[in-house]
Amino acid sequence: MATTLHEFTQVLDPKMFPRVLQIQSGIYCQGCVYEVFGRECSLSTGDLLKIIDITITRFTARTSSNTEIEIPVEYPGLFKLVADSQPYQSIQEIADSLKISSHRLSQPVFLSGSEIQPAQGVIREGDSFRITAVTHELSGGRVQCELLHREPKICFSLSFSQQGHFTECQDDQFYTLREIAEWKISKGRKRTVTESTKLVTDN
Repeated sequence: MATTLHEFTQVLDPKMFPRVLQIQSGIYCQGCVYEVFGRECSLSTGDLLKIIDITITRFTARTSSNTEIEIPVEYPGLFKLVADSQPYQSIQEIADSLKISSHRLSQPVFLSGSEIQPAQGVIREGDSFRITAVTHELSGGRVQCELLHREPKICFSLSFSQQGHFTECQDDQFYTLREIAEWKISKGRKRTVTESTKLVTDN
């Protein structure tokens, strides 16, 4: 089925690289070698491309005054994320949408909208938890989690099949646009940010 590169990248799972595409029609300019010399590169119908990675180089943003602008990821400002109000309906959706790893910037925090009873204890409605890792299994996979604001500390796991109402918690940290591009973009969703003029650190 033919699709545009934009549509393709919106649904592509990075874990499925590399992917081979065949050009059906169109002109590709951004990032090609000929662009350096002010020329466009037209790819011929039938040409094959091997996609090995996707990198965000700029954002298309809409300001509070409804003006659309383009901002390169090298923009020097610091930004604060606005929590996504649209809840995730399952752990599978979270694992498929977000980049999760041991890196401190890729451990999202969620609020549970219902009670969950993993083997390690009860997660009450309104509890918040941090996802610290993803493990893939033949049965699907699991996420490793850490319950926040409760003593003693509770670590637990949830299967990808776990249904629920998981809402992103407000993040009080500040990020560069490059950090947001690399770690904080959820696949298929828009991200709202506010610019800050100073960096706030925890004491």
